[in-house]
Amino acid sequence: MSKKESWALLLIWAISLLTAVLFYSQRQITEFDPQGTLLHQSTSPTFDTSLITMLKEYGVPAGSIVHVGTQGNCYCENLTKSHQTQLINKLGALGYHALNLTIETMPKFASILPSVPALIVIDAKFNLRYLGPYATGYGCFTGKNLVDEISGYASSPSYVSAVVKTEADGCFCSPHY
Repeated sequence: MSKKESWALLLIWAISLLTAVLFYSQRQITEFDPQGTLLHQSTSPTFDTSLITMLKEYGVPAGSIVHVGTQGNCYCENLTKSHQTQLINKLGALGYHALNLTIETMPKFASILPSVPALIVIDAKFNLRYLGPYATGYGCFTGKNLVDEISGYASSPSYVSAVVKTEADGCFCSPHY
């Protein structure tokens, strides 16, 4: 085999490998709210208070950073661990504490949350500050990390309304079986 043929084979192999990786990673990207379920519900004037009432029913205290996952096998949850740590490091000094819940232990949330992992941030006055994903992009680590944005919403001294992020593409699992 000549040197040119070897280089051509190497180039073909590299292109094939890159194409396969790109194809596989595209399959891992999903929408957070593909049917617009959360978006539609969040337009209701009573959405925030209804959500807070449900959280209280499940014993969620004020000043909580609530990670909502699943008991199922969702690889995407592993990718949020660094975001969870960053968020608690930023907001822990303001009195927020972390709480992990699963969609299976909160059946009322299955009709609200289109995907997991999801994040709910409630301030010390039981105001909903944020509901949505931790991050976007391939594996939720090559796209936009939302930790700084979420920290800003949660630490703002004034409260206008909740931020409900429904338009996001990343690594998410459907809690609906």
